Amino acid sequence: AVDRIRLAAAGRVRAVLRDPAGAVAAAMLVGDRAGIDEPTAEAFRETGLAHLLAISGLHMGLVAGTVYASVRLALSLVPAVVLRWPVKKWAAGCALLVAALYLFLAGAPVPTQRAFLMTGLVLTAVLLDREAISLHLVAWAAAVVLLASPEALIGPSFQLSFAAVTALIALWEAVAKWRRRHPGRARGWVRRIAGYVAGVASTSLVASLVTAPVAAHHFQQVPALGAIANLVAVPATAFLTMPAGVLALLAMPIGWEAWPLRAMGWGIDLTLWVADFASDAPLTAVGVTALGTGPLVMLGFGGLWLAMWRTGLRWFGGGLVGFGVLTGGREQA
Repeated sequence: AVDRIRLAAAGRVRAVLRDPAGAVAAAMLVGDRAGIDEPTAEAFRETGLAHLLAISGLHMGLVAGTVYASVRLALSLVPAVVLRWPVKKWAAGCALLVAALYLFLAGAPVPTQRAFLMTGLVLTAVLLDREAISLHLVAWAAAVVLLASPEALIGPSFQLSFAAVTALIALWEAVAKWRRRHPGRARGWVRRIAGYVAGVASTSLVASLVTAPVAAHHFQQVPALGAIANLVAVPATAFLTMPAGVLALLAMPIGWEAWPLRAMGWGIDLTLWVADFASDAPLTAVGVTALGTGPLVMLGFGGLWLAMWRTGLRWFGGGLVGFGVLTGGREQA
């Protein structure tokens, strides 16, 4: 039944949007990647944008975040409700329900399982008045995924998604700690925009760096322009593509999905343009030989050590990372 719903939704999407935009939209909304042609898929891989085609943390977070923000805003417009009831928790409950439905609609692959578990834990933390984002959350999500599918550990999907999210949360915790020690004055809108651009750039750079060894090991290439391409494509996906996609999914039962899908197509067209432009640039993807299993394990262990420790012992992980890079380079030579 779920597969029939997914196929029907993909058909409705591609009836409004022509390929390749329609195929990309179907992949983002219901996980149907069968319609994506090889040149488009190759352009996304070479430019580090392939994560946009897999329903993962970005998509799940945007779906849940859009529902959470919309419900909370709607309830906040009614003074009798917002002053007497916990509308924040109600919004989190609605977002959790929609995230669960999105998980099944996407076919529940490993990246989507991880994304749902982490998003669900964040929303549950809101319901329980607990800290929402931490490395404990990543550990619980990894444990559940591995208990359900132990073989996922050696696959690129698990390694790429958990490497990126672990590094990003570790970075977020470090930045939050620094801000608590150095509180600044209120920022104007210019500084807010600059801060957002810097945040997207640093996020893309960190994710590209920590996933590069995994990409080298499994795909024998590293996207050199990934951070720059993501600087344009991720905001377009966050502010236009996925919010419009959420509206389209909600409107499908009543047949009103055409206008949201057209808006979604504008964001996808921009992403496709970025992928095509960056893939034609020199040194877009650097070809490398496969990284050995030993160096990859050493790099992963060193990265985890750096992320988890809070004292000076954390820099021992830097030595492990350096040793993994040197041994990997020796094996490639």
